Amino acid sequence: MTLEELIHQAYKIFEKYTIGTTLDVCKRCCVSDSDEAALVNTPLREITAQQLRSGYFESARSYSERELWEMKHFLPRVLELMTHFEVPDAATETVFHRLELHKQDQWPAEEMQLLTYFSKLFFEKCLSYYPYSPDGEGISTYLVMFSSAHFDLKPILATWENTASFESVLHYKDLVMNDCEYGEQNGIILKNAFNKPETNIDIEKWLNDKPSKARFSEKINQILTQTNSLDSETVSDLTFLKDMLVL
Repeated sequence: MTLEELIHQAYKIFEKYTIGTTLDVCKRCCVSDSDEAALVNTPLREITAQQLRSGYFESARSYSERELWEMKHFLPRVLELMTHFEVPDAATETVFHRLELHKQDQWPAEEMQLLTYFSKLFFEKCLSYYPYSPDGEGISTYLVMFSSAHFDLKPILATWENTASFESVLHYKDLVMNDCEYGEQNGIILKNAFNKPETNIDIEKWLNDKPSKARFSEKINQILTQTNSLDSETVSDLTFLKDMLVL
């Protein structure tokens, strides 16, 4: 399945989540009447990232069932915008927080499966850009985006392991050497203001997993032995990382 096919499917799956002429948003100081009206009166497939931001995402949270219902209404368009790296929230890391995915009783299996597919396909797309995606964000931003919104990181990280591109290996290098802090007893902390402790646990477990380290070590070795156009800094970094992975 491609991202385009997934988005088409998302519009069908979430079409039952209809909305009225008003939203469950803060009208006292966050969202104006005109911004709300502009959002609800625009056909879903034509809504812009700015309309979503000013008419919905800038509102304080209510954590209500209605808020989640409305988020599901907008979700296909949010996913579509994200595939083009058009972020409707103030920060990339928070764009999926309103999904409340930890409330599993509110998420039918079909909806959860679609979001899992999206996380893998979108992350794979992010891995194809280096050093930054078109929105200017690095790969660790997307790890935090998904993890802090209660997506399962396992299929996302498995996608990373199974991606053989040069760019994906460079992203791995940056994660290990630049995006993480290493504390006592080899504790790993992602350098991101939106990061949560549970994300550190998942990333630490993955980075210390011996089969995972072996796969990346093999990919690094292939790059070092088969690529003649590497600059000296990249060769040095990859060689150092390869030595780290065998420890």
